[in-house]
Amino acid sequence: MSCVLHAAGLEFDVQAFLATSPLRAEAVYGNPAALPGPAGPARGPSGFGVSVSGARPDDLHGQVRDAVLFLDLHEDELRRLGSFAGVEVVALEFRVRWKGGVPRTESFPPELLWRAGALDITLQVSHDTDEWKES
Repeated sequence: MSCVLHAAGLEFDVQAFLATSPLRAEAVYGNPAALPGPAGPARGPSGFGVSVSGARPDDLHGQVRDAVLFLDLHEDELRRLGSFAGVEVVALEFRVRWKGGVPRTESFPPELLWRAGALDITLQVSHDTDEWKES
């Protein structure tokens, strides 16, 4: 997965959201149940990830194109996700590999920024060099 949509929150009931969602999680993490900790019960965040793009990590343009299409296709569901009880963050993570180990400048087009901003979706970039291995 190169571009992934993440949603998470301390009080987010992931299973309740996904039970009625057309979004299909590739990964689900966390547990809304209290976990024992040194200062008493504590919760960790719960969340999920959805693959947005199959473009390679060295194809940021392809990831952006796929992300814009994803936001258009799922706009109503992403609004529901952003306002779902317990959701604290919704983010698009772009996983980028720099060719030749030399960083280069890339930018996000206004079309993506506008669509993501209108849905209160954060943009994140994870990057590495050629040695980065796809997961």
